[in-house]
Amino acid sequence: MKKLVLSFVVITLSLIAAVGQTYEDNFSKPLGKVLQDIGTQFEVRLKYDVDTVGKVVPFADFRIRPYSLEESLTNVLSLFDYKFVKQNDKLYKIKSYEYPRRTPADGEKMLAYLNTLYSDSTEWNQRKACFRKEVREILQIDPILAKRVKAKPTFSESRNYDGYSVQNFSLETLPGLYVCGSVYRPLKDGKHPLIICPNGHWGDGRYNTDLQYRFGTLARMGATCVSYDLFGWGESVLQVTGPAHRTSVAHIVQIMNGLTLLDYMLTLPDIDATKVGANGGSGGGAQTVLLTLLDDRFTAACPTVSLSSHFDGGCPCESGMPITLACGGTNNAEMMAAFAPKPLCVISDGQDWTASVPDLELPYLKRIYGFYDASDKVSNVHIPDEGHSFGINKRNGVYDFFIKTFGLDANMLDESKVQIESQETMLSFGENGQNMPANAIRSFDEVEKMFDKVRDENVNAKLESAEKAKKWAASLQLNDAEKETLIEKVLYSHLYAVRQWNLDHSYTSVPAGINPKTGKELSKLDREMIASSSKPKSVHEDLMNGLRNDLNEEQVEQVLDLYTIGKVAFTMKAYREIVPDMTMEEENTILANLKEAREMAVDYKSMKQISAIFEIYKTKNEQYLDSNGRSWRKMYSDYVKALKAKKAAQTKSTKK
Repeated sequence: MKKLVLSFVVITLSLIAAVGQTYEDNFSKPLGKVLQDIGTQFEVRLKYDVDTVGKVVPFADFRIRPYSLEESLTNVLSLFDYKFVKQNDKLYKIKSYEYPRRTPADGEKMLAYLNTLYSDSTEWNQRKACFRKEVREILQIDPILAKRVKAKPTFSESRNYDGYSVQNFSLETLPGLYVCGSVYRPLKDGKHPLIICPNGHWGDGRYNTDLQYRFGTLARMGATCVSYDLFGWGESVLQVTGPAHRTSVAHIVQIMNGLTLLDYMLTLPDIDATKVGANGGSGGGAQTVLLTLLDDRFTAACPTVSLSSHFDGGCPCESGMPITLACGGTNNAEMMAAFAPKPLCVISDGQDWTASVPDLELPYLKRIYGFYDASDKVSNVHIPDEGHSFGINKRNGVYDFFIKTFGLDANMLDESKVQIESQETMLSFGENGQNMPANAIRSFDEVEKMFDKVRDENVNAKLESAEKAKKWAASLQLNDAEKETLIEKVLYSHLYAVRQWNLDHSYTSVPAGINPKTGKELSKLDREMIASSSKPKSVHEDLMNGLRNDLNEEQVEQVLDLYTIGKVAFTMKAYREIVPDMTMEEENTILANLKEAREMAVDYKSMKQISAIFEIYKTKNEQYLDSNGRSWRKMYSDYVKALKAKKAAQTKSTKK
């Protein structure tokens, strides 16, 4: 794609030059240059998850401490609410401030502070009552629980394997909103312990092989396990699309789903209500903490690669509702401590945020359990050489805990006997959602109406981009589900990148000034165009390469027309009407210019911006026609006169 039109280039360069000026009492430098210099000086590589475009550091060089890389980064990044995260001695990641993520040192300070609030079970019980009450209020769970419909799950036929069975289910929770999952049951008769298994952010969701091994093995050993989709994952995507997962609504709905499934399962005659466990990993571990905090019917818990005093969960589905602000401030470790003195096993590893558990969170938990003379009821399985996963060593920790706590049959512990099912087999609504109930909600908007919440612009951008990408990909009628999914992802990535750029770079990010070409003040549209034109080239290249990987040129053009509402076709139609006896060479040149405008315009958000791009190329076409022996002004004048004459004739005919 050619560079932006000269006028925009001139304006942009002029503004950049103005921003880059340094005054004797300011010593400013662009943020990108400052960070580049820091990386060079300290011989480290900086990886960016933030945008540095247009950001300037005042007193830049004076913020550098030659004896400390990290102090230098703090002095610079704090100006923009950015932070650094050390990956290793030679690599640092630059990120935006994250409210749910702190450092182990912060966690240590927080736990030390919390420990000053209670010295015995009486003081602890008062504290526990406070944050249990306030967490419930902040989460806004009770109003939603009150809106639930009284429904029973719809089950598939049972699939029997070696020592256990599996059934898919769908359960209506709120009107028209369903949660889907699978129940794994022992084949032996009698009452069985129940384990609620909220899903985490694993690849393939609850269909993940590691999770199927876990559920099948626990069922073989004698426990009934309930596995279910995250909100906006798995079959839930059919109802609300994927971006809905990263909202605070997901935080509420997922806990509501867990409590609702618990309610139903405890009505079944083969469930032992004295043995009710919760076990989830990663984001499922965060749900385990919250479920056990809110419902006393749980009797054992095993959060896996999740529990931390300094990390609340990096997804709004775990931290979207600010529950850790309860009672002046709490964290997941303190909320998990509320489970004392019931049996608790925390599984951790050495390569994620749970690395601190043996030295930090476990001693804290043992202190609280000690108030009840139950320190032996809390344990930790720590795997220092592994990272964030639910692999065999973590699963073995889960098995050992529930064998000991619920008396499961250790002789049936054999993962090789578990049948790994295909995702299609585990679906309740069918591969394409063809079995969804007639009343099923089909958009996040319908869910959100049940919540007293205002959606922010970032969430809007994600949801609207996802819905548009899905609609556009379907309109191509590719008759290839895999290819359609790939195109949908390409479109979503581009649409969201353009939307997000506009959110982060409004026209006010471009200083007011004079258009050097016209001598007039920059209009709002001028400044919007300059801000939009500064986005990375990769945004456009990723779109075009992604489309051309799986589409032919005709289909690519079809997509570009969707972005620009068919401007090429109706603008070309107007040229054919205005220019008499248009030659093939003229038509090809004009059409090529319009197509170039169309490809450039897809990277702009509003129709005003898109129209502005086309106006530039329309001017180019008119100049071409003039240089080709035509007079655009005369042709257009003749065209207008002909239209007026035709309209007058029609009016006269109507009066007769």
